[in-house]
Amino acid sequence: MSTKKAGKALKVEPRDARVRIKITRMVRKPARPGREISVRALVGSIQATLDDPLAERTVRPRVKKLVPKVRTKELKRIYRTVITIDRSSFRLRLFKKLHFVKSYGVAVGLPEYPTPTGLFAIESKQVNPTWTAPNSPWAGEMAGQQVAGGAPDNPLKARWMGVSGAVGIHGTGQPWSIGTRASHGCIRMTVSDVIDLFGRVSIGTPVLIR
Repeated sequence: MSTKKAGKALKVEPRDARVRIKITRMVRKPARPGREISVRALVGSIQATLDDPLAERTVRPRVKKLVPKVRTKELKRIYRTVITIDRSSFRLRLFKKLHFVKSYGVAVGLPEYPTPTGLFAIESKQVNPTWTAPNSPWAGEMAGQQVAGGAPDNPLKARWMGVSGAVGIHGTGQPWSIGTRASHGCIRMTVSDVIDLFGRVSIGTPVLIR
């Protein structure tokens, strides 16, 4: 085996610290340093030892420590805010620096217009957003029409946090729908709750929906 191949075989890549986002908790995966051995230097040391009968017979390889790019202590800075949404229990959970902070009741999409699942992120934020009604039977006579932000008949109410395409987190003028499947795929919150959440999150905040 060549020294280059031997070096690759003996090399241990470092592992970056990471977070596995779950609905009710954040699971930290700690960083792990790697190592790299200079095979050429090791072969040279072995050869020198064999050539000198009086040399010490213990050969210590030169090991270089490889530092991960993301260390465990940096995870709280990287994941300053995380949102998880549990469609089955109609709960939105807010985490700060990997710790649970607050839970909110929500409404989610109807079975025929389900809220998408997966890992997303907050793409946009708007105060008193304009509503463009979807072109579907769910919107009734309003299908395809626009309603100005802040208008009494605007169903988005107060705040919008875009998550995926036309799906987002917003307020609702139908607080009785919280805890049910009622929307066209969006996540509804009471007006007071959506205003509270809006001030706690930023664009890029991870959003896990299950």
